[in-house]
Amino acid sequence: MIFFKVSLCQSQRYLYIKKIITCIIIGILFSLNFAYAVDKTQKIDSLLQQLNTHKEDDFIKVDLLNAIGFEYWIIDTDKSISFGKEAFRLSRILGYPNGLAKANRVIGVAYWAQGNQNKALEYLNTSHKFYKKIQDKTGLANTRLNIGMVYADLKEYEKALHYYEQAINEFTALGLKGRIATTFTKIGTLLIEQHKDTEALQYLTYALQMHTTNNFTYGIAEAHNRLGILYLHRNEIEQASYHIKRSMVLGSTVNDIDGLTNNLIIYGKILRLSNRLNEALIKLDKGLKLAKENNLKKYELFAYEELKELKKQQYKPEEAFIFYEKYIALKDSLFNSEKSKQIAYLEFENELRKKNKELQVLKAKEKTDNFIKLILILGVTIISICGYVIYVISRQRAKKSKQLSDKTQELLESVYALAQKDLENSELKQQELKQQLDFKNKELTSYALNFIKKNEVVQQLQKTIKGIKKSSTIEKDKLIIDLNKIIRKNLSIDRDWEDFSRFFEDAHQGFYSKLKSKHADLSTNDLKICSLIRLNLNTKETASILGISPESVKTARYRLRKKLELDSKQEILSYLIQLGQE
Repeated sequence: MIFFKVSLCQSQRYLYIKKIITCIIIGILFSLNFAYAVDKTQKIDSLLQQLNTHKEDDFIKVDLLNAIGFEYWIIDTDKSISFGKEAFRLSRILGYPNGLAKANRVIGVAYWAQGNQNKALEYLNTSHKFYKKIQDKTGLANTRLNIGMVYADLKEYEKALHYYEQAINEFTALGLKGRIATTFTKIGTLLIEQHKDTEALQYLTYALQMHTTNNFTYGIAEAHNRLGILYLHRNEIEQASYHIKRSMVLGSTVNDIDGLTNNLIIYGKILRLSNRLNEALIKLDKGLKLAKENNLKKYELFAYEELKELKKQQYKPEEAFIFYEKYIALKDSLFNSEKSKQIAYLEFENELRKKNKELQVLKAKEKTDNFIKLILILGVTIISICGYVIYVISRQRAKKSKQLSDKTQELLESVYALAQKDLENSELKQQELKQQLDFKNKELTSYALNFIKKNEVVQQLQKTIKGIKKSSTIEKDKLIIDLNKIIRKNLSIDRDWEDFSRFFEDAHQGFYSKLKSKHADLSTNDLKICSLIRLNLNTKETASILGISPESVKTARYRLRKKLELDSKQEILSYLIQLGQE
């Protein structure tokens, strides 16, 4: 029993120390982020000071007005709209399309923050057109994201996701990681509303990591808020508590009233579920007060619902009933308001479609009118040109008629003479080429016959020497040896064959290359046999030139037929002649 008391005291002390450490950490974070809030306020003050000192109505003033309107988005939407409209007015006077694009976006997002979705769509669509006109890719991507946010609030999830995906593609192409993270947060929010918690968790986790890397406080706070809501849906109270606390601390530093109000009520719900009812009541009262002060009806409704549940847990049915009545009254009011917004949105969409159709009809009519005008202008121009040409020709025709008649006869005679001359030259050239080819063929055949004759003489000498060799005289032996050397030397036909190949290629140009292109596996010896067959030499003559027996020539021709893939009825000579003519 004593041990239990000691342990209990230690446990209480541990919890007390843990609370102190947590408070210190939160205090440090708040101090650091408070500096960020001061910096943001100083930034607005600096911009306002620049605006007050800038007296000229020029592009610089427009940019200052838009920058101030941008900074007021999450602080004061009325001021954001006011500065945006002044920038819009001045941009129209100056004819400044960049200023018009940014001003419409500032106003559109401010109306979205106020819950006026139709106005938001009207201004954001106009902004999108201006950004498209000036080819500002970053502005286009941001406007697509904003339009997606409006459609998400209208529960038009498919349209919202379509615009979000387009924005991500464009931000990725531009390398804007911070904007990608913001879009991930919006998609995660949309998925939570559709109860797709697993997908939502992935998007929100990526968004938190990317915003943390970029040190974007508002984005980090928003991602923590959505993660807190997600974990609360999954009944993971500790995780939800962690993220909502982080979101509250960070959101307060950037004066995000919307986010702070939401976080207070969510945290109150977490405390209620943890049975810390007194702490929960404090947070819920604060959240309700902020919601009423800033006309945030959806958070006011949320607060009434949680206070009703809290009073039920405290066993205070009368107070619970009071909050329930307030909840029902506000819910009916919001329901009617939402219905009115939906009806207004549908009317807005119908009006937008009607205007788009009218615009398309006008554009089509304008294109048709322009086309007709162009055709008429071209027609008149062509008729005028034709009339002028006919007029000039008719005047010159009489003058040139006689000259043309005389020259025509002269030209015909010269053309006939020239044609005759060309014909004669052509015939002479063909005859000359034929004579050259015949001469080369005769020369080649003569060379081949000399080749044969030479080898026959050498072979006869060899035969004679063999007879002399039978003598036993030493001098004869020496003479025979010398004579054999001469014969062997002259019997080599490699050089003679090179000369023969060159002559043959002159007479039958491209013969070898055509053979090799169709039959790449032909050997040098195969090419020799093909050239001798093309000269129509018989087996004996071929054997004599190659220095082999007639039987070897027959074997070589048989193998050649196989390589050339000829059938039994087709002659090699006919095939080679046909190949040379291709």
